[in-house]
Amino acid sequence: MFIRPCEGRITSRYSSLRKHPITGEWKAHKGVDFGNDGSTIIKASEIGTVKRAEVIGGYGNTVIITHVLNGKNYETLYAHLKSISVKVGQTVIQGQHIGIKGTTGNSTGVHLHFEMHIPTYSEGQPNAVNPLHYIVDPAIEEIQKMLVMLDYRLNMDGIEGPSTEAAIKAFQETKGLVADGIVGDITLEALNNAVELKKEELRMAEPKLTPGQETIRQEAMRLKITNGNDPFKNVNQYYAWAVAVPIAQKVEELEKRILELEKKLA
Repeated sequence: MFIRPCEGRITSRYSSLRKHPITGEWKAHKGVDFGNDGSTIIKASEIGTVKRAEVIGGYGNTVIITHVLNGKNYETLYAHLKSISVKVGQTVIQGQHIGIKGTTGNSTGVHLHFEMHIPTYSEGQPNAVNPLHYIVDPAIEEIQKMLVMLDYRLNMDGIEGPSTEAAIKAFQETKGLVADGIVGDITLEALNNAVELKKEELRMAEPKLTPGQETIRQEAMRLKITNGNDPFKNVNQYYAWAVAVPIAQKVEELEKRILELEKKLA
């Protein structure tokens, strides 16, 4: 699957309607913008072949890479680059350096405008899709893990797809936040707080050991049979050990006595 093409926070998302920062016109934004924070290096999102590496109108310096994954064709577009590090026809691997973030073309500041098209890019972007629905992002996987802990049903695949967006919106609604499906600082803080409360609830719900069981747990820890992290399991293990060891010792003593008797009779 595809990876993030660069570091940096998302400053503008794929949208059916956005006010253009230069013209002021309301129109679709057929890609994702990554800001100038973090490294400025731009990487190939997946293995592929460079189709274009040139100035393309308002995109400025642009790289387009073709990909074939599981028999399906994709094209990724990287725009507003300061410099381009690849050539047309070149094969690139996932994560390979292909350029540097810039502000060429119609741009108000240094960033990467990233698009994905299925199967190919063409003028007017008729085949554009939301790139975040195809990018595997470890940060999104962490968000998904938190939501699953809060009893939302999700695949923890690291992809910010429709089900993840829906779960984020549902969580935001429960907390009285703006339900936009985006995990910003406020939503992230609310998620962290909710997860900590959930952990505390789970701790409070854990069964308590009886005084006798706690004594056995402590003895098992002293004898290094267990580290005590799973008390009930370890208590059972200790019971088994306490019964098995004396029997094994008796068997060993009997075996020694039999050997001694055999030697005398020989």
